[in-house]
Amino acid sequence: MRLIFISLLALFMSLMLVASGNAYLMSLIGVRLGMANTPPTEIGWIMTFYSIGFVIGSIFAQRLLIRVGHIRAFSTLASLAAMAALLYPFAEDFWVWSLLRIIGGFSVAGLFIAIESWFSAVASDNNRATLFSLYTIAAYSAAASGQVILGHSSGLQISTAFIIAGLLLIAAVIPLSASRLQSPPLETAEFMSLQRLWRKSALGLFSAFCGGLLIGSFYALVPLYATLSDIATDQISTLMSISVMSAMLFAWPIGWLCDRITRSKVLTATALVAALAALGASLFGSDQFVLLILSTSLFMAMIAAIYSIAVAITNDLIRSEERVAASSTLMLSYGLGSIAGPLLGSMLLGSFAPGSLFLGFVVILLMLVVFTLFRQVQKPPVPIEEQEQFIPAMPETQVIAEFDPRTEDLPDTAIEELFPDEVVEAVQGVNETDQPVNSIVESESLTEETLEPLEGLAEQKSEHSFDIHEEAIQAQAEETSSQKR
Repeated sequence: MRLIFISLLALFMSLMLVASGNAYLMSLIGVRLGMANTPPTEIGWIMTFYSIGFVIGSIFAQRLLIRVGHIRAFSTLASLAAMAALLYPFAEDFWVWSLLRIIGGFSVAGLFIAIESWFSAVASDNNRATLFSLYTIAAYSAAASGQVILGHSSGLQISTAFIIAGLLLIAAVIPLSASRLQSPPLETAEFMSLQRLWRKSALGLFSAFCGGLLIGSFYALVPLYATLSDIATDQISTLMSISVMSAMLFAWPIGWLCDRITRSKVLTATALVAALAALGASLFGSDQFVLLILSTSLFMAMIAAIYSIAVAITNDLIRSEERVAASSTLMLSYGLGSIAGPLLGSMLLGSFAPGSLFLGFVVILLMLVVFTLFRQVQKPPVPIEEQEQFIPAMPETQVIAEFDPRTEDLPDTAIEELFPDEVVEAVQGVNETDQPVNSIVESESLTEETLEPLEGLAEQKSEHSFDIHEEAIQAQAEETSSQKR
C-alpha cells in the first residue's frame, strides 16, 4: 500500500498542476485578447482551435503513449504544452496563436489520457468509484485555483503571466518522473459510430453535444464577455473560480436526484434552471456583480451536469459491454459541441452587446428542453428501478472511458507490472536473507495479489541457483577423478 499511496499522491499532484495551468491559460488568453481589442470572431476561432486540438489529441495521443511509454510521452506532451504557453507573447498573430492553441489542446488531451490510464491501472473494483470521485474533486479544485491565479497575475507583464502558465504545466512532470510507476497496459479505444449511437440513445448523444456547446463556450468566452463588460481582471478571477467550484458542489445533489427520478425529467429541470440563470446573467453587469456571480455560478452548476446526465441516459439504454465504445462516441459528440460553441458565441459577441452570449445559451437550453420532451413522448424513459448508477463526470478533463466505475469486466493490473523494480528487489531479498516471501510482502505492505507472482519468481531463481550449484559439484567431481588417474 505504501507504493500505491505514493503513486496516487504523484498522480494527483500532476493532475492538479495540469488542470490549474490549463484553466489559468485559457482564461488568460481570453482576457488578454479582449484587452487588446481583438475582434470577438477572431478570439472565437483562436479558442476553437484548442477544442480542435483536444479532440485530435483524444483520438491520436493514445498511440503515442502505446509506442513510447507513458513517462516519455507525458514528459514530451507537458514540454510541448509549456513551450506553447511560453511562446504566446513572442508573436501576437492570429495564425501563430491558433497553431499554439492546437498544440496546447492536443498536448493537454494526451496528458489527461496518461494520468487517467495510470489511475485506471492503480484502481480496483473495490476502490474505482472512490478514486473517480477524488479525481473529479481534484480536477474541479485545480481548475478553480487556476482562475484564482488569474486574479493575482492581473498586474504582471504579459510575458510574466504566460510564464506562470508554462511553469505550472512543466511542473506536472516532476511528481510522476520522481515516482517508480511504469507504463500500464493501454489498448486502442473502442468506438461506436455516431449513427449507431443515435439509434440507441438520441437524447444522450444530443445532450452531450449541447453540453459541449455550453461548457466550451463558457470557458472560452465568459472571460472575454467579462472584459467587454468592463469587469476588472481580479473580479473575472472571482467570477470564474466560484462558478467552477459551484459545479463541483452541485454534482452530488443532481446525482442524488438522478438516481431517484426519471433522468429525462431531471435533464429537463436542469436545462430550465440553467436557462433562467443565463437569462439573469444577461441582465446583470459590473454594477450588479454579486447578482452576476450568483447567476453564472448557478448556470455553470447546471450545465456541468448535462454531460453526466447524457452518459447516464445512454448507459441505461445499452449493454454493459458497449459502454466503453459508447462513452468514446459521447466524448466525440461533446468535443464537436465544444468546437462549435466558441464560434457561435463569438459571433454573438461581435454583433451584439456582451449579454447576448448568455441569451445564446438560453436558446440552446430551450432547444434541449424541447428535444427532451419530444423524446419522452417518442420513446418512454427507462423505469427508475432499472436505471444504472449515476456518476458525475468532468468531460473537459476525463478522456478515457475505462476509468469510469460503471465500466464492468475490466481486469485489475498486477502490481508487478506497475512496480517491476520493487518486485525484483523483493525477490532478491528473499534469496539473500532466506526470509519467507510472506514476510517480505508484509514488510513492503504489498497486496495479497502480489504473493503468487513473487513466490513464482523466487522459486524460479532458487531452482536456477540449485541447478548451478549441482553443475559445479559435478564438474569438481570429474576434475578430481581425472587427477587420480
